[in-house]
Amino acid sequence: MKLSRRKFLNLSAAAAAATAFPTAAYSQSSKPGGPSGSKKKGLGLGARNVLWPSMLTALQCKWAYTWGGTVPSDLPEGMNFVPMIRSRNVEPEHIASVAEEAKNHRITELLGLNEPDARKQDDMSVEDALAMWPLLMETGLRLGSPACVHPDKDWMIEFMAGVEKRKLRVDFICVHSYGGPNVGAFVNRLEQVAKMFKRPIWITEFGVGDWSAKSVGENQHSPKVVLGFMEKVLPMLDDLDCLERYAWFPAMPDSAPLGTSALFDIDGKLTRLGECYRDA
Repeated sequence: MKLSRRKFLNLSAAAAAATAFPTAAYSQSSKPGGPSGSKKKGLGLGARNVLWPSMLTALQCKWAYTWGGTVPSDLPEGMNFVPMIRSRNVEPEHIASVAEEAKNHRITELLGLNEPDARKQDDMSVEDALAMWPLLMETGLRLGSPACVHPDKDWMIEFMAGVEKRKLRVDFICVHSYGGPNVGAFVNRLEQVAKMFKRPIWITEFGVGDWSAKSVGENQHSPKVVLGFMEKVLPMLDDLDCLERYAWFPAMPDSAPLGTSALFDIDGKLTRLGECYRDA
């Protein structure tokens, strides 16, 4: 059965919430962690995965998010956490609680909505998103836009038009991208989105996907091709003035569309791609 991108991401999120890989600590290979490396590099991963902190440490990430609002108790020392408000958690009491916890942990940013333009994700109308937005503004945190499947298409265009009309505040634009390994096209699209909405960009999910693949072996984007993409694009992202942060999506290694973009293998060891991300 063909697996759609949306269905895969739903399954992948569920797998991340459980212990999908072996319970041994994630391999950091021979390169130690430390303060060096890209300050833009992060990861989105469900914190109910018991190996969550090990994965972040192995990849030497500087920031992380979990698609949730609660700060994980096992957040690695010195790592910046960014909470998110989802469509199912828009009650004023919940948002106030997230804001208070953020203040206690010296968190300065907040992500708002995950793929509201997707039926199986946050699935929220533009009008409802605009109506809830003042509650997010009241947190006083720096606000990221809804992260859309299509950050430059109808839903996002209508939302940002409403933001301007109502004089609401959006401080940076969140982007998802799972296209092919064309580095130039990817970077150009980021610059176009930044120009379109006149704000800096965060890439909160990205990878190289083949959404017609029925197995990892049939994926047209081999691990070598994806590695070549990453090796070229990460230095460009670090130098891109309009981009503040990025987070590669931690796909499962047996995913047909995204398995060749996996950062860890089935034994929990860094893939060559994972080593590249670690070393960024």
